[in-house]
Amino acid sequence: MDNYLTIIKRYLEGGISSSDRRALQQWLSENPKHEILFKQEIKKWYAVNEELSTDSNSAYNHFLQTINKKETKVIKPKSWSRIVKYAAVLGGLLLSGYYYTTQSVSSVKTKSIIVEVDTLPIDKIKIVQADGTVTYTDFNDKADIVNASGNLIGKKEQNQFIVQPDAKITETKYIEISIPKGKLFQLTLSDGTKVWLNAASSLKFPQHFTATKENRMVYLKGEAFFDVTKNKKQPFIVKTETVAIEVLGTQFNVSSYAEDATVKTTLVEGAVVVNDQNENTNSLQLIPNDQAIFSKHKKIMHKQKVNTSLYTSWMDKKIIMQNESFIDAFKRIERSYDVSITSHNKTLNNTHFTGEFDVENIEEILRTFSETLKFTYEIKGKNITINP
Repeated sequence: MDNYLTIIKRYLEGGISSSDRRALQQWLSENPKHEILFKQEIKKWYAVNEELSTDSNSAYNHFLQTINKKETKVIKPKSWSRIVKYAAVLGGLLLSGYYYTTQSVSSVKTKSIIVEVDTLPIDKIKIVQADGTVTYTDFNDKADIVNASGNLIGKKEQNQFIVQPDAKITETKYIEISIPKGKLFQLTLSDGTKVWLNAASSLKFPQHFTATKENRMVYLKGEAFFDVTKNKKQPFIVKTETVAIEVLGTQFNVSSYAEDATVKTTLVEGAVVVNDQNENTNSLQLIPNDQAIFSKHKKIMHKQKVNTSLYTSWMDKKIIMQNESFIDAFKRIERSYDVSITSHNKTLNNTHFTGEFDVENIEEILRTFSETLKFTYEIKGKNITINP
């Protein structure tokens, strides 16, 4: 495994994939020297992160234990161990499945988390046509979507919608598709651009991108990943309530939920320009692994280097946390599981976690957290209350 250094680094940072984890295990089993190299890399990583300390032998043993737990998922698929857990553990707990470091409660302002549920009237996909016609369809349905004149707009094939191109259309006719909490959905637009919509999101787009238009314009609420078909003559622009992202052909993720304090644009491939819609002078050009963060309150934007897999894992129905507090992560958990969480537990709210969770069952995640922090919780329908 020539790239073992890269994979070990991903593992220590909490961003390793399941396939890389198996490759690392295979590499370790091939030669006893590989175990020594692995431990050396652990020591180097912790030397850089001076605030952390651990024993490399413990780290190695914990890695093997984590692999064994992963295999248990196949043997006992109904067990709560189906949650995939791994981490480079802060505060002296290394690679023990998941970790936490509790901030001083006295130095951190805590609050209860109260979230209002905002879902579609029914657990279906909502399609709004240009003439106002509204259609609801199940996720597993296969259907042709037509307009009032009986003309085909697009084909609904289970978890994706393929727009029917129509070169005869000379005016822009928008379609809007909305997805409820707890669901994911894929679109193929008329130009071949592919869009993955995350839970509780909507996209408004033209049925056909007419050649006479200067740009290919779409409007996003919530979160989506875009794989844009290249067209130098007609840039692709994603507009949210606060920023506009302009591209020619690239792959990127945009998170712009109304309840979040920031809008995040994460570039995976290509190049984009992110503009503040209110201040034309406030713009950033991104290269791969850049993330633009726009503060809705401060009206400022900055960029940083990130591990893009942390922001695109939702497409694989996973939640990845990297030294992230529960109070920061709970919104993603709510949207993924279609629940409303109220937390009265100050310790939990200010505890940081690193780990990967398959999006399977909300109670499995709660049980994982509670077995570490020893709190109780109540589930009533879609409402969850976490006790002090």
